[in-house]
Amino acid sequence: MPAASTELRDALGTFHVPTEGTLRIVSLVPSLTELLCDLGLADKLVGRSGFCIHPRETVKRIPKMGGTKDADIEKIRAAAPTHLVVNIDENRREQVGELARFIPHVIVTHPNTPEDNLELFRLFGGLFRCEAQAEQLAADFRAAREELRRAVEYLPRQRVGYLIWKDPWMTVARDTSPAISAAMALPPAAGDTLPEALQSEACFPEPSARRTCRGR
Repeated sequence: MPAASTELRDALGTFHVPTEGTLRIVSLVPSLTELLCDLGLADKLVGRSGFCIHPRETVKRIPKMGGTKDADIEKIRAAAPTHLVVNIDENRREQVGELARFIPHVIVTHPNTPEDNLELFRLFGGLFRCEAQAEQLAADFRAAREELRRAVEYLPRQRVGYLIWKDPWMTVARDTSPAISAAMALPPAAGDTLPEALQSEACFPEPSARRTCRGR
């Protein structure tokens, strides 16, 4: 196995080698679809989930292949992808296992902290041979992270009631705190990110900031 491949390991510990020949990617994760486009790989995407809606104009030409939890297996099979990118939290293990039977390369991701994105950039950059674009994204990320740190350095910390989903309601939890802390806030609940998190008023220690954001 080439030495370089030992550096390209996904969230399950699977080693990958840089792509050779034709590249056909299916992404079932919205944020990964955006990342692939940012890396200049939009023309290599042959399928996406219906929730992958950004960058809006770019993804319009990429066929939808079901959702993140209910991917259309036969549509994906017909697209003959060489690579599938998924996420531990976003996609169902059973479906990924079924897709892995006919897709040669399955890349499993699981970034939990802002800094984990740097490793993700490096993995995709090396795997899909777009190292320069990945390095630029990493540099931009570090600069933005430092700008954010300086912007909030002297601001008072606040308790934030942060809701990430409706029907059922879901909130952030212990494993989300690094990302929230990046904005100098505190997660309201100390448990798992589960629908039950909002079924008890006791889980909220009276947030000091509330804002309702409505997506389009």
